[in-house]
Amino acid sequence: MKPIAVDEFFGFRFLSNITFSPEGGTACLTVTEINKKKDEYRSFLTLYRDKKFVRLTSFGKERSFQYLDEDTILFPGKRDAEKGEEGDISSSWYTISLSGGEAQEAFRFPIPVSKVMPLENGDLLVLGMTFPGFEDLYKGDPKLLAAYRKHMKDNKDYEIIEQNPWWWNGATFTKGAYTSLFRYDKKKKALTRLTALNENVGQAELSKDKKYVFFMAYPVKPFLKLHGTGEIRRLDLETGKAKSIVKSTKDLELHGFAAGETFLLVLAAEPVYGLNTDGDFYKWDYKTGKFGLYAKHGESLHSSVGTDVRYGGGRGLKMDGDVCWFISTRFDSAGLFKLEHGEITQVFDKPGSVDSFDICGGKLLMIGLFDMKPLELYDGKGRRLSRFNEAALRGKYVAQPEILNVKRKGYDVHGFVLKPMDYDPEKKYPVILDIHGGPKTVYGPVFYHEMQYWAGRGYFVIFCNPTGSDGRGAFMDIRGKYGTVDYEDIMAFTDAALKAYPAMDKKNLFETGGSYGGFMTNWIIGHTNRFKAVASQRSISNWFSMLGVSDIGVGFTEDQNLSSPWDDPEKLWFHSPMKYADKVKTPTLFIHSFEDYRCPIDQGYQMFTSLIAHGVEAKMVCFRGENHELSRSGKPSHRLKRLNEITEWFEKHRG
Repeated sequence: MKPIAVDEFFGFRFLSNITFSPEGGTACLTVTEINKKKDEYRSFLTLYRDKKFVRLTSFGKERSFQYLDEDTILFPGKRDAEKGEEGDISSSWYTISLSGGEAQEAFRFPIPVSKVMPLENGDLLVLGMTFPGFEDLYKGDPKLLAAYRKHMKDNKDYEIIEQNPWWWNGATFTKGAYTSLFRYDKKKKALTRLTALNENVGQAELSKDKKYVFFMAYPVKPFLKLHGTGEIRRLDLETGKAKSIVKSTKDLELHGFAAGETFLLVLAAEPVYGLNTDGDFYKWDYKTGKFGLYAKHGESLHSSVGTDVRYGGGRGLKMDGDVCWFISTRFDSAGLFKLEHGEITQVFDKPGSVDSFDICGGKLLMIGLFDMKPLELYDGKGRRLSRFNEAALRGKYVAQPEILNVKRKGYDVHGFVLKPMDYDPEKKYPVILDIHGGPKTVYGPVFYHEMQYWAGRGYFVIFCNPTGSDGRGAFMDIRGKYGTVDYEDIMAFTDAALKAYPAMDKKNLFETGGSYGGFMTNWIIGHTNRFKAVASQRSISNWFSMLGVSDIGVGFTEDQNLSSPWDDPEKLWFHSPMKYADKVKTPTLFIHSFEDYRCPIDQGYQMFTSLIAHGVEAKMVCFRGENHELSRSGKPSHRLKRLNEITEWFEKHRG
């Protein structure tokens, strides 16, 4: 048996977006692979029919799609991008027949379009971008487009900021652009605006009879607050008039909706736990207009199970008639649930994660992480239908997670232990403690490449879900507690692991984590010297500057710390790892990305500089062209460099 290699993920294929055809005769999914030579990801639409998989596209840039009919798939792309002019903002959508043949351009829009919704007469509803100062670009006027290009060229050397957030992770400066709803006339090949200026559309969905479109609207203000400001409206496509359905209030924040046959299912929450409050299901009756609670849930409506072998997304909730099917995270796994007649039942429960699914005519397909394998396709009974990643792991050592629960006051800290390859209980092995991000996520019994790589190199790998983690209701509420009970939970788990496994070498104890895990790394080194070396990734070190530079800075910082620089600066500083930087003795590696606007690079700079100023061994590795998702969807060579840097740092400091 061979160990998993540091670049093993180059051979993995990542599945996403499983979707049935309208009548369920076929299904399509996106399969992404890594082109090592070009150092890039290549995504292809793949048909699943008669228990076989057939690649439909070959360009390598096809990720999202939808069925137009039983034989035709529609997807966005820019296949002639190399021929386009500088500053071209148009977008193209292509069709491909399942009967064979090449993809053909079906629609070209003068603005970026993120979603297309076909109507009965061949027209479309589209979600497209509106650019302040050039709001009429959707009309396709070449003079206005030329003026826009000139404006962008003349202003390329500086940014003008007039709103917050002014940037968004992975999307650079927003320049105030927002999403609008348009109708596309197929005959005239022209767009008509349906929503008001300075109104951002976050979600749009057609009613089943295609007579109405429901959409979530947010005001575009100097401070774009997406929490507590949303409003669901219904627009009559015949009259063009929109009606307000329900608005967010301080006591009920809207999260989204789904259109059923006789009612609109609204996802909303009483924000008792701040921004991280999980939603419940509400019902708006089409005929009576009555709105009220339909079913309590209070758990995540997606998979929050972490992994580094996921690329792409997919459906997490779907109305089938008036029955709602959805993914939810419970404890350490994400399963599939059904809401019918106001009652919620779990229909698929297996350790691991359902990442996306679709259902049609009683048939169910799921993409998931089960049995310590990378993503594969499964049927409704959990039978594996694909073997995309079987060859990559054949003959390789895959450590099986052993559960370790630690008793605390009134609750358990739930965690896992991976044993090193060729484990001998009479020997001593170094240990890596890995801390998840979020903090409202979970570690579960799923395949994690970096952890398996370290186990193959002879390390114990331990990881847990401390207070603040998802899947256990109010357990995730860590507001005002950062660095206190969560730190104590993690240290208690570490102590329990060392005690339960005598082969763990407590003199060679290492730690790493990203995002919230990076915050906790920075916190740990200011409160204990027990680790030989640590690697802090995409971290938070100073809540004061985090508030001012992160794309979620103001709302997240004040909500999670129950304080601000103005009403309680002492508390905000208490929860900042920078406060304790003068106590640090642990050699620390910092990993950050220049385009990380979630936990901006200044957070790493500040902690690194503080350690150097106090004579502590430190190193910082900064990645250009990467953002907060470096370890999960960064350029393959950068992901490899990151993992090598962390591993070499630990190896350097092993006793």
